[in-house]
Amino acid sequence: MASSSPHRSSILNLFKAGVAPLDIIKRLGVPSRTVYDSISRFKKLGTFLERRGRGRKATVVTPDRIKAVKERIRRIAHRSIRKMAEGMKISRRSLGRIVKDKLKLTCYRVEKAVILSEATTKKRLERSKKLLQRTRNGEHLVTVFSDEQLFTVQAEFNPQNHRVLAETSEEAFASGKTIHQSSHPASVMVFGAVCADGKSPLLFVDQGVKINKEVYILQILEKIFLPWVQKYFNGRHWVF
Repeated sequence: MASSSPHRSSILNLFKAGVAPLDIIKRLGVPSRTVYDSISRFKKLGTFLERRGRGRKATVVTPDRIKAVKERIRRIAHRSIRKMAEGMKISRRSLGRIVKDKLKLTCYRVEKAVILSEATTKKRLERSKKLLQRTRNGEHLVTVFSDEQLFTVQAEFNPQNHRVLAETSEEAFASGKTIHQSSHPASVMVFGAVCADGKSPLLFVDQGVKINKEVYILQILEKIFLPWVQKYFNGRHWVF
């Protein structure tokens, strides 16, 4: 599209003020064709603004294609921009412009959530009310909570976002590009307990010890947890 003359508004302002075309040419120092074309266009259209429709016509982001994209998303909202662009034989950038600018849509990441049945919801509500009742008489301040966790001795990484910057693949390999993982990595079980104003020492279970009911009661609760909690509360009331 040919750009309009930067002198067009000055030419028309002088023309409206009654200045003759020859004087406008001399005063502004612009070609005579520019002056006469601007005046002729103003007489014909009544404005010096650009007419709608000038410039290169849209060949990709067209109303028909926008409608087609909207219909595809309406049928199945779980869409990949890349795959949809390949299927419609247009660039990913053009399809992104349709989705974002024309349809005003935003791409959201799918998240996992637990579906609660009516019975589970009712049970959780009852338990929550009981826990709330405990807070009214201060019982939550003497309640001891415990948990155990199995930690694997193995490097964690996200294959999508974990990157290594290097000039060559050999240099990347030397910098830790490959993370070796074992089918049965070394692990350690850790037990701990907390209350409102204290915490127990961490207990590291020996590797290879199988945690069953007897081991949990005798080796963890009675041998480690119970002596600590009795010493900590020193005869005071406590709940486990």
